[in-house]
Amino acid sequence: MADNNNNQQNRTSQATYGIKREGDGGAPHARPSAKSSAGLNTANKKRTLLIVLGIVLVAIVIWVLVWMFACNGNALFDPNAQTGQAPYKTQEEIQAELDRTVEEGMFNISIASVIEFADGTSSGTAYIENVPGNRYNMQVTITDDNTGDVIYESGVLAPNQYIENITLSKDLEPGTYNATATFSALDATTYEEVGQAAAKITINVAG
Repeated sequence: MADNNNNQQNRTSQATYGIKREGDGGAPHARPSAKSSAGLNTANKKRTLLIVLGIVLVAIVIWVLVWMFACNGNALFDPNAQTGQAPYKTQEEIQAELDRTVEEGMFNISIASVIEFADGTSSGTAYIENVPGNRYNMQVTITDDNTGDVIYESGVLAPNQYIENITLSKDLEPGTYNATATFSALDATTYEEVGQAAAKITINVAG
């Protein structure tokens, strides 16, 4: 029970934001001369070449479309994402979130207000969450308010997914850092950004 209370104290209350959105002309039966026969062969070769080039072009287009689909699909999702809701929640809170629907054009964000790291390379508990009621995929970037450096960037999270622990992309020295977590709402089909919301957080590196 004490752990739950501590986690509750170290996280921002969930907030919902509006998102800022391609004929032979000779006589009949005439036998083609050697010259005209050569001309026909040349035309056939050109036609064959055009057909081959067309097939190659179609194959390239198909490959590009398949690659784009892969990149806009599972390749973009965060490998550390877990399905469900953050484990600090009670059963009542989990059920309430499942019952809630976030309105079209709105976006609910959730992250720990204070993230603790034993040192600059260790992991810390962040509880970045895309709640079940959200209508959008989500991607999160954490920026150091003092330097403007990006110190963490998640992959894509679908609704009803969360990331429990994160590792900073920059080895920070021991200390306390004011930071901003920017949540980008992404269209579930095109993965285009449709808006953003942000939360102020604190990064503590013990060293």
